[in-house]
Amino acid sequence: MNEETFDKLEEIQQNEFIKAAIDRVGAGVVISDPEQEDNPMIYCNKGFEDLTGYKAEEILGKNCRFLQGEDTSSQMVDKIRKGLSNYENVLVELKNYKKDGTMFWNELQIFPVYIQQMDQNFFVGVQRDVSQRREQQELIGHYLSEVKRLSTPIVPLEEGISVLPLVGTFDEERLNEMLDSVSHHVKESKEDFLIIDMSAVHAYNEAVHMGIYQMNQLLDLMGTTLIITGIKPSFAIQSAPYADFSELSLQSYASVKQALNAVRGR
Repeated sequence: MNEETFDKLEEIQQNEFIKAAIDRVGAGVVISDPEQEDNPMIYCNKGFEDLTGYKAEEILGKNCRFLQGEDTSSQMVDKIRKGLSNYENVLVELKNYKKDGTMFWNELQIFPVYIQQMDQNFFVGVQRDVSQRREQQELIGHYLSEVKRLSTPIVPLEEGISVLPLVGTFDEERLNEMLDSVSHHVKESKEDFLIIDMSAVHAYNEAVHMGIYQMNQLLDLMGTTLIITGIKPSFAIQSAPYADFSELSLQSYASVKQALNAVRGR
């Protein structure tokens, strides 16, 4: 065996080793050639075939956009297009579609690779199905939304009167949730009075102050009277730097029971 033959054999063995290694990486791998029209795929591994349901002979020579569908984010597609144009690394998650039409969340990474021996750039795309993780994230998001909704329950007491018992601490996000919940409830129920009971609020801070202030303005515009109950002496002291409820013409009672008695006595 001469040296030239040995070098060719060694190159073939190296290529076969690389191909076998890529086929076992646990992800779809494709290589595209940007110097050809429409940047077609020139290679895909077995992982890509398993992921998408397409065989190599069906798709080589095509642009990878055939995986896109109606719900594929145009924003993510633009990000990919921009990255390819600038020969930059790209990382996106977008909805793609398998050969049988099944949607999956594709975590797509694209790397520009320059091959010096060929004096040419290629793109290597690595694709992973992250549908299960996305579904779990969406489920967690749903549960968190439910927890937030249940943390501000509006309880009808009798016709025209409801109570909102506030619990815990407040931040801007929870404040917005509370305002949305109250505005929807009052719009639907046409309440005359809404009692906000603050006996279980841990501490008075600026967020609580802004919540009461905005709530009062909102309900006033909707024709509903806001009543505050459950303000303890320590709580009132904490509120001093922020609020003087008398300026808002707010009615305040020690308990929900006292507030109800006052309303009923009108």
